Amino acid sequence: MTYSLVPFTQQHLDSAIELFLNGYSQEKLHSPYLPSRALDDPSWIRTKLQSALNNPGVAVVEGNQLLAYLATGDFFSWKGQQAAFVPEYGHCAITERKQRLYQIMYQALAQEWLSRGCHLHLIGHFAHDTLLQATLYQLGFGALIAERLRDCSSLNGSQEKSVREIQHTSELVNLHVEHIRYYSKSPIFISRSTESTSALDDLETHAQNGDAFFAYYDKFEPCAYLIIGESSTTGEGFLLQNTKTAQIKSAYARTEFRGKGIGEALLQHAIQWAQQHGYERVFVEHETANVAGGNFWSKYFTPYLYFSMRYIDSTL
Repeated sequence: MTYSLVPFTQQHLDSAIELFLNGYSQEKLHSPYLPSRALDDPSWIRTKLQSALNNPGVAVVEGNQLLAYLATGDFFSWKGQQAAFVPEYGHCAITERKQRLYQIMYQALAQEWLSRGCHLHLIGHFAHDTLLQATLYQLGFGALIAERLRDCSSLNGSQEKSVREIQHTSELVNLHVEHIRYYSKSPIFISRSTESTSALDDLETHAQNGDAFFAYYDKFEPCAYLIIGESSTTGEGFLLQNTKTAQIKSAYARTEFRGKGIGEALLQHAIQWAQQHGYERVFVEHETANVAGGNFWSKYFTPYLYFSMRYIDSTL
């Protein structure tokens, strides 16, 4: 293969967007609930990719053809480390030589990231691009986050349970604290504040955003809950922004209430809420190490995006 590895610059932008949208179209064949906004409005992706030109990036060219690109989206602190992040629109490659192209691009950028003290490397990639997944795995990346979609059709066989919509968030504080503690346990190991005041503030923020709260009660006590609202316009679910997408923003059931159809009943109420409010799809994001949550969401949602992470020895 004859090629040149060069810095990713403005001159590569149009070809890079075309490459990404081809990849998006391929993922949409596997994930038909993906919205068409990125395809209908390429300027949206252009604006985001344009901002990445200020950060380190590489491109592989052969003659006048762009074969691949890999651009850093952001640098930030996370898990006590400096991290470099490549968003889902920040990379793509032609299919024919994808494995080798990603190998040479990552080799170049990883060294640049390390020189900046970044020992966590994160990348978002389409869920059905199995060749890229395998390539990243061989490069030392492991799964971290899954983003999933479904339509707003009713669940088949959902059982009627005593689920009701909650107006007073204070009813959920104790259960929400229990949910937060769940994330610190094996194998997830995510630490967050378990103070009741912090949990109440979190719930109040959801309420102020217009999110809806549904809960299952046993003996007048909430034992499972789900929060749904409009998909975020920042952060997770970037490709779903402003596309009539509802998002499951939090959900939890106590251990003894799992496997009894309660989660399905909560989700059914959430889907009905989405239907009533004119949404076209429902989105959920979860840690891949969240065994109970991941097993539940995978029954009803299709993955369209994964985030993978590699940790570099911090002594280097």
